[in-house]
Amino acid sequence: MDTAAAPPYVRAALGFPEPGTQTVGVVCVRARTERTASTGSPYLVVTLGHRDGSATVKVWSQDLPLWADVQEGDALEVRLVAKAGNNGYPPEWTVQEFQRLPADHPVRDDLLPACPISYEELRARYDALRLLLTEPARVLLDVVMEHVGEEAYWRAPAAERMHHAVAPFGLVWHSIEVAEVAVATARAIPTYVAQLSIDALILGALLHDLGKIREYDVIPGVGIRRSVLAESRYHTTLGIEMVATAAAINAARLDAAGVPAWLIQHVYAVIESHHAQKEWGSPSAPSSREAWLLHLADQTSAKLAALTATLERATPMESEGWYRPAEPRSRPLQRFDLLEAQRTADADREVLRSPDTDEASPDDVITIILNAE
Repeated sequence: MDTAAAPPYVRAALGFPEPGTQTVGVVCVRARTERTASTGSPYLVVTLGHRDGSATVKVWSQDLPLWADVQEGDALEVRLVAKAGNNGYPPEWTVQEFQRLPADHPVRDDLLPACPISYEELRARYDALRLLLTEPARVLLDVVMEHVGEEAYWRAPAAERMHHAVAPFGLVWHSIEVAEVAVATARAIPTYVAQLSIDALILGALLHDLGKIREYDVIPGVGIRRSVLAESRYHTTLGIEMVATAAAINAARLDAAGVPAWLIQHVYAVIESHHAQKEWGSPSAPSSREAWLLHLADQTSAKLAALTATLERATPMESEGWYRPAEPRSRPLQRFDLLEAQRTADADREVLRSPDTDEASPDDVITIILNAE
């Protein structure tokens, strides 16, 4: 992902903790949790981080007084030392020294990865999708954006951590991707494209996660957190409520523009069902072709973004299998550099080729097996 210009401070390197190494730099306290050890002694679990990564450290009872005034969102200058894990656990960072920094330190606003796509490109893609709508559908989109605040839509993240977890532009980045995938898929299947409502498809895609404006807060020094409202509400129902309120307030304008009632109802249905299952947060399953197509486009955008982000931050121990599914017959998703593997295999065969016969002997042949069962 793109990063902003170098900040006037050094971020602590929070990569995989190789025992014996150390790092010095600036971090934020993204979370702190009080816990009790098996011996009955209290300790803290503290998550330190910035836009380049996070690390969890433990603060044991003897050091707790030093951390008494350290709160979530505080900026710290730290010296971390990596040590081997106990009882077979992975290596971990330990805090050797730290100093609290001023409350207005810029690292507090430097917690989230930058969106890899510029505002100008996102705006051009959004406007291109808007132009595919009929005039009544454009009016409906504009009415909703005016009601929720277009700036809020553009500044919101699409998730707390799994996919498009950036702010600003996370929500609009994901929504544009969903719309583009849905439209491209519809166009790729001529049998059905004439039977689809492109208005419902694009409006549903651009508005399907609208409720995330209220579901997430971006907190300086902490990052993206679920809002208090999200404890009892989910973005599917929040999004319907936001669109319905905008439509009710602007009923006369929508009527004058010829916005059909069925289109508004269809947008509600697409938003409500875009996760497809109650267990995933949708009150109902998709009940139209547009709703099913949008659900699949949403899954495509979210899953590819989540997989990409995970592989980008994978540690050496996670370089191949980043996800171990619960289902016993499912296979872990793998990262295959197939072209590199083929190039390496060809090079190995060339080295092993006999200079006399120009052929490799049977004992010298190396078989490369990828993801063997």
